Amino acid sequence: MNGASASLLSINNDLIETKTITNGMAEFYVYTTGTPASQVIVSADGYYTASAPVTTPASGETTQVTVTLEAKPVGGDRGFLQVNTNIIGAKVDVMSISGSVAETGYTDINGKIEFAIYTTGTPISSVVVSAPGWVTQTVSVTVPEKGQTETVNIEMVSTNPIIGGDQGVISVTSNVEGAQVELISISGAVSYTGKISNGKADITVYTTGTPVNQARVSATGYQTATVGVTMPTKGETLTFNAPLTTTSSPMGFAIIGLLGVIGIIALFRRD
Repeated sequence: MNGASASLLSINNDLIETKTITNGMAEFYVYTTGTPASQVIVSADGYYTASAPVTTPASGETTQVTVTLEAKPVGGDRGFLQVNTNIIGAKVDVMSISGSVAETGYTDINGKIEFAIYTTGTPISSVVVSAPGWVTQTVSVTVPEKGQTETVNIEMVSTNPIIGGDQGVISVTSNVEGAQVELISISGAVSYTGKISNGKADITVYTTGTPVNQARVSATGYQTATVGVTMPTKGETLTFNAPLTTTSSPMGFAIIGLLGVIGIIALFRRD
């Protein structure tokens, strides 16, 4: 569907890029050596938001994924249920009092989703929100009145083990808005993630946890930057700058294409 919005997410549920479907297609460039993409979210007015998994292709390969948008119901007395979360791409199941799934969808790039609920249908009882790497949350809800909107705010909690104790902040500055920031531990694992907003990403770290010693910043069209960092003490904020430079050629990236209401995502890699 022309005008639909297509958003590509990484395996960390970070937004890589959003594009509008034009002439039946939206294409994304994805670096095959960067943080892998994991899913695409497609949304349009009058349709339920849909999601589909994607994989990063090898050199010369093309990956295609189909996404189907389902039209929202028209007619009858309806109210609306809006679910707000702190992550994008979360699956939201609206449960009926019978225990069955009445509606299903995925949160958009703002972490929100809205359902049209028939006031004379089987009453709903709860919403279940789930996403890879996050603790599933279940919250009770009530059927909204005709024309009214019931809003539910759900704070998702990461499944990464949190070590209790003192906290400090590592602030990473960069010149590219929306760039992804990863804090790398001394073991080489990604311990914390963030995103550049207003020129920086303030990431809270546990001073008693496994220390981090690097910050990696990446964005489409830019060379990934890695800088050394040190752990802050309790209540301390340490700032590190990681400017990005544009890539000089289109080598080593992938293209993702999304077609129509039934979307096809294509990933290519060029040598």
